[in-house]
Amino acid sequence: MGKFADVAALSASAALAVAIAAAIFGHGQGGGLPVSGWFSWHPVLMTMAFPGLMSVGRLSYMADSSWPGLESKENRRKIHRIIMSLSVLAMLGGYLCIFKAHWPARKFFGYDFKKGEWAAFARVAHAWIGYAAIALSLYQAGTGMAKMSALSQGQRVFTNHGTIGKCIMGTGLSAVLLATYFWAWSTGTKVAVAGLSVAAVFSSFLLSTPDTKEERQPIVPSAEEGQPSMQSVA
Repeated sequence: MGKFADVAALSASAALAVAIAAAIFGHGQGGGLPVSGWFSWHPVLMTMAFPGLMSVGRLSYMADSSWPGLESKENRRKIHRIIMSLSVLAMLGGYLCIFKAHWPARKFFGYDFKKGEWAAFARVAHAWIGYAAIALSLYQAGTGMAKMSALSQGQRVFTNHGTIGKCIMGTGLSAVLLATYFWAWSTGTKVAVAGLSVAAVFSSFLLSTPDTKEERQPIVPSAEEGQPSMQSVA
């Protein structure tokens, strides 16, 4: 797909950030929430974290190698780490907002602890899928740091990091789509938010591993051990 998928993923993510902010804070149907409200920022930050920043983070690592600054894997890893760290921070901020908003009523996991009642199924599913996405993201952040440390020593660990990352993005996307379903937006707004979320995630999934400079370097024998070794480690 080359640069087309790169541009599609980045454009969808940027448009999604504008769309979710307009849908929440704008004066259209289902919007008009106060900027100072805890709850208002939950959908904004969570949408920016999962379909938004995570798609851009994957893009930074998988984009076409002809883009400036993305010629080497080392540069890609640095940019990927920064963007994914921002996505985790946005996610944690989004969770803090919903925790603060629901604490007075003691509503967590889709359950009203004061009244002893479950919310509608879509809201319960949204809550539990959201918690799963948060837990997986924290795991991914921890293993990502361990992976970077190991790579600096020439070791490959957590080789399923990319696969788990896609699972997290899919899980987060599911939570966003469920929220879009039960939110009181107009049909047009729902289509825009859902469509851009799906486009951001799936366009990033279309990206294939680029042919970077390190990958074009040959395997050379180790002077000390007389064994083949890679000049760079994936």
